Amino acid sequence: MHQWFARSLAVLAIALTGAAPVPDEESRVVFVPWKMLRPGTPPPHAPLMLFWIPGSRDELRRSELLTSEELARYATQCVAMVVVRPDDFPTIESLKVDPRRATAILADGNGAVLARLEMEDGPLPAAEVVRLVRDALDDRSTAADASLDAAKEKAASGETDAAIAMYRKVWEQRCMCPRQAKDAQRALRKLTKR
Repeated sequence: MHQWFARSLAVLAIALTGAAPVPDEESRVVFVPWKMLRPGTPPPHAPLMLFWIPGSRDELRRSELLTSEELARYATQCVAMVVVRPDDFPTIESLKVDPRRATAILADGNGAVLARLEMEDGPLPAAEVVRLVRDALDDRSTAADASLDAAKEKAASGETDAAIAMYRKVWEQRCMCPRQAKDAQRALRKLTKR
């Protein structure tokens, strides 16, 4: 009885608000899991880190970067999404950023800057920020493919230990390169069963 009553209330609430019980694909909104960095706090450790320094409070509230489906998908591939506040002077100084300009910086896990995008006026275009991240992930994917090929050659020539080490390095990148990691895992199973 209680479940029926709860379901009836939910249906009534949806009907009264005029909302569709199941949103259609076009009205679906995806939010990027941005983490606001507190001043003086080190960024989270991740293989790739995307730093966003908004040029204004308005940009932080209305930017396309908040709801980019591509960026949300890249966040699942171990890309940390970090918002740097304009009053976080240590981080802004370490990134060499003008806090009055909207800026996106892509860095690797060691903090080395891989790419930078700055806007003189206005907000960062989401498509350009997505391109920065996509290019970095594509580079890693290409390198992982090359490592797989080299490991396969090592295994074929009898250098089993070297092949295993190379496959393990690819496996360690499983979050960013899931397809290559699966191939490496299969190869490791074959080599370690011998």
